[in-house]
Amino acid sequence: MIIPRPRQVAVDGGSGAFRRDLLRLMPDDPSLDEEGYRLDVSPSGVELTAGGPAGRFYGSRTLAQLGPEVPYGTIEDRPRFAWRGVMLDVARHFMPKAFVLRLVDLLAEHKLNVLHLHLTDDQGWRLEIKRHPRLTEIGARRGGFYTRQDIQEIVAYAAERFVTVVPEIEMPGHAQAAIAAYPHLGNDPSRQVEVWSEWGISEHVLNLEESTVRFCQDVLDEVCDLFPSTYVHVGGDECPTVEWERSPAARRRLAELGLAGPRDACAWFIGRMAAHLEKHSRRLVCWDEPDRAPTPGTTVMVWRDEQADRGDNEIILAPHTRTYFDYRPSAAPFDEQPAESDSPTAQERVLTLADTYAFAPDPAARGVQCQLWTEYMPTPERVEFMALPRMCAFAEVAWGSPGDYPDFLRRLGPHLARLSAQGVRGGPLIP
Repeated sequence: MIIPRPRQVAVDGGSGAFRRDLLRLMPDDPSLDEEGYRLDVSPSGVELTAGGPAGRFYGSRTLAQLGPEVPYGTIEDRPRFAWRGVMLDVARHFMPKAFVLRLVDLLAEHKLNVLHLHLTDDQGWRLEIKRHPRLTEIGARRGGFYTRQDIQEIVAYAAERFVTVVPEIEMPGHAQAAIAAYPHLGNDPSRQVEVWSEWGISEHVLNLEESTVRFCQDVLDEVCDLFPSTYVHVGGDECPTVEWERSPAARRRLAELGLAGPRDACAWFIGRMAAHLEKHSRRLVCWDEPDRAPTPGTTVMVWRDEQADRGDNEIILAPHTRTYFDYRPSAAPFDEQPAESDSPTAQERVLTLADTYAFAPDPAARGVQCQLWTEYMPTPERVEFMALPRMCAFAEVAWGSPGDYPDFLRRLGPHLARLSAQGVRGGPLIP
């Protein structure tokens, strides 16, 4: 029928041409939940009942996707997961504001409600911080950055479409761009490093001094001013310990803090940031790591496996085997969208459309999220090419409405034709 497919549909067999002047908005029904809605279609018109403003928006999207011929009957629908996210990495390759707004439209089209912006990494710092201007003066030389006004525009545009923008500021690892801007944040302040121009994981991580903790808290204060989201992501993954192991200052600091060794330092750092964000009534999100127990009271984004068992912590499932859209859609050769690129050889891992559609998330998770890492996506065109049509499959998983795969493929064709008419250019359809 549409993407996403409503989970509860009762049709009496008739159909009629939909006229917008016959659409009646009914009083809210709290039993539908905030994002739920009901469409009652009869010869006299269409009645839209929702649990709240978001439900009215999604009900209107469904009606628009159904087209002028709407079957008589009732569609009642609501999402299974509260967090239905898409992560866009703008640190490795900067994405212009116009494309971010276009991506917000695509999220809204698919009833996805979280845009997670990966704003900093070893290869770039993309967010203006007034208190520390060198972060963008130095850290954003490769590509550009978003001004505070840009972010305010993105956040407002997304809110109108019931999309929440969640910022990610990586720490204490994936921090070479910040250290390039401010060497005193590193473990060898006398050494000037450059913003990293390679891929992978840099060994340069933030030091453990209290001044560096305060620096990061200053940054998070401005982040909280710009982003009204309850959630703030601090990364926290893939943090090498080699610099802490060989730095006398780091070893001294570990002893002062009573930590057993360098492997405990990342958890300590995240705990400090979680406590600071709590003062702003915000909740810290971090990537899951196998050698670090989750910080109590934080939200854990699980990417290494598909299990939601992380104790009492709130879980967002983002397994790379189902949701990493930088992976190739097929092992077979296909016509790739041409684009000049300074990225390395194309990603060799494969994630098919069928793999994504077969994702069966644990209902105990708060939500699910797909990822657009941009090491291999230097342009907006490449991001769009790799995101679609797999994001269509993910949308049904996130809404909780996947059916059988052949039925999905049957409905996908008309949906992609609608997107194409809007100028969206996705990648190959390889069932």
